[in-house]
Amino acid sequence: MKKLYQPIMLNKLQLKNRIMMAPCGINNTVDGCMTDQDVAFYRKRAAGGVAVIVVANLQWDKIRFNPNSGAHIIDKKSIPSLKKVTDAVHEEGGKIFAQLVHMGRYAKQIKNQGMQSVAPSAIPSKFTQMEMPRELTREEIKEFVQWQAEAAANALEAGFDGIEIETNSGYLFGQFFSPLTNKRTDEYGGDIHGRTRFFIETLTAVRKVIGPDVPLTIRVGGNDFVPGSCNSDDIADICELVDRTGLIDGISVTGGWHEASVPLVTMELPHGAYAYLGRGIKARVKVPVMMGNRMNVEKAEELVERGDVDMVVMGRPLFADPDLPKKAMNGKIDTIRPCIGCNAGCLDSAMHGVPAGCIGNPETNRETNFMDENGKLPTETKSASPEKILVIGAGPAGLEFARVAALRGNTVTVWEKRNRTIGLSMLAATPPRRYDIRYIGQWLERTCRALGVEFVLSQTATTENILEAVKTQGFDRVVLACGSNSIMPKIPIEEGAYVVQAWDVLEGKAEVGKEIVVIGGGAVGVETAEYIGEIGTLSAEELRFMMIFDAEPHDKLKYLLNHGSKKVSIVEMQPRLAPDINPSCRWSIMTRVRQLGIEMYNSSTVTAIKKNGVCISNEDGEHFVPADTMVIAVGARPNNDMLEELKKHVEKVDTIGDATTVAKIPEAIGAGYRLAASI
Repeated sequence: MKKLYQPIMLNKLQLKNRIMMAPCGINNTVDGCMTDQDVAFYRKRAAGGVAVIVVANLQWDKIRFNPNSGAHIIDKKSIPSLKKVTDAVHEEGGKIFAQLVHMGRYAKQIKNQGMQSVAPSAIPSKFTQMEMPRELTREEIKEFVQWQAEAAANALEAGFDGIEIETNSGYLFGQFFSPLTNKRTDEYGGDIHGRTRFFIETLTAVRKVIGPDVPLTIRVGGNDFVPGSCNSDDIADICELVDRTGLIDGISVTGGWHEASVPLVTMELPHGAYAYLGRGIKARVKVPVMMGNRMNVEKAEELVERGDVDMVVMGRPLFADPDLPKKAMNGKIDTIRPCIGCNAGCLDSAMHGVPAGCIGNPETNRETNFMDENGKLPTETKSASPEKILVIGAGPAGLEFARVAALRGNTVTVWEKRNRTIGLSMLAATPPRRYDIRYIGQWLERTCRALGVEFVLSQTATTENILEAVKTQGFDRVVLACGSNSIMPKIPIEEGAYVVQAWDVLEGKAEVGKEIVVIGGGAVGVETAEYIGEIGTLSAEELRFMMIFDAEPHDKLKYLLNHGSKKVSIVEMQPRLAPDINPSCRWSIMTRVRQLGIEMYNSSTVTAIKKNGVCISNEDGEHFVPADTMVIAVGARPNNDMLEELKKHVEKVDTIGDATTVAKIPEAIGAGYRLAASI
């Protein structure tokens, strides 16, 4: 058995494997207490085989707290609700830790009981629109130490098996560690000993309360990735210092502050890219080291097997598939529903104070919405009256519908006009560093085939052949999941102008010239522009070769990474490009667009398309943008022209996904799930 699936000890606590669920905000709490949905969420992950779950955002500040972003552990009020969570996890054979957290200067006043945030020094953060925090007094620091000790005692009373104290992400203790945010001249500032004093005092007080045998771990950012803040060597120094105290039993490592200019959790981050941070800390300490940040099973097995780290920490992968540990342990990695690192359903939701979810798994953190009176999910029960169903379209909506419908005992056939499944939406996987998106479709297809779903590829659907199939093959229901059609804007086009659709460019059906104008600056337009802009830039393999052999100086390599063979411009009517890309990903994509030198014309209207470029109008007047290729990316409309005619002849006809309303992959998958769950 691989080492990842073997037991490990944290202090006196034995864990059944080496997979820890990361602390993830899921935002279900009401008035500081856990809800039935919290219980269902954590029970499902524990049942899936994870060794230990860390519950995030347990707030201990008795004055400043957000009533609905995490449970309060400031007094006895929340203990009964927390006990329901810990009991559920224990009933499923798991262990559970409480993470004590304080956001410091990252706490917005409006969500902080109206109180001004506090920090080591009065230094604002762009993360909170530069709200000015107040410097903590010595007396308040001592009070904070005591409050955390009380919170730890409350956590044990609530049934938690261990305590984790958070220092990462730029939160309070990380702010004390950093010379960028800690300018104090008293005993809590200055050198590394001063900047860690508050933290060590807290660990000492917590250890005194919980006793010698209860696991006490810390979570650190292995590198702040913020200029002037702590780098990887600084954090390793801090970890070694804390380890020497003998107060802790493990170190969980992640990377970066929320305001870092380096992508930390988006899909462009390679799996396990920050593992070197965990390896560097492990070389300096005696306690077990756990490593997270964009981790899939293959990378997790590799890191633990070769001894780089002792455990792995997974958050979002367990959102996507709560059964990941059991599947992996049994060698069924291909059956694991993938996490693609998009953040659309999980992180971005959590950061905006709404219940987190997963774009690929509609059940995630919605379990109680779908459970029947026996606590069973639709995917765990059979349809009362199984049907024979014809699905038109093998995109995300159609595939998810087929999967769930088949699980529920229905007989499903899928027609797809292409010679492959996945559909147009998977073109989203074509732009640079978006490759993981295709894993959703690949998993859906594999799962459907394993469930006996029949696929008929290269089959164009018409009203006539659908009706013929209903008549001759006895289909009870037709589900239209045939996506959308691109829109051609009403712009005068000069004869001979080379105009193509963005979808055709991404699908490889249309070539582009040397100068390209992309008309439309939504997600599709921006990502298509980035895709074209990357043509001719230095590849990862080429870069590695040149760096190993010092073929070119650093500045030259950076230039080659950022300058391709195409000149690209984007024209968008709205003042802001790509507002439909989720926030945690948009900034990195737009950063890359700027690096590639792509010209952006915001608040601009294309008035005419010529053979040699486009005429645009904006507040500065009329302009001409030279180009030999015009790429259209102005949106799409539902492809449901057959619906009304089919309704005349077929009793049960439904539309899902873009065939109903043009939206994104999460909405498509959700629509497919809900319809199948209702049948």
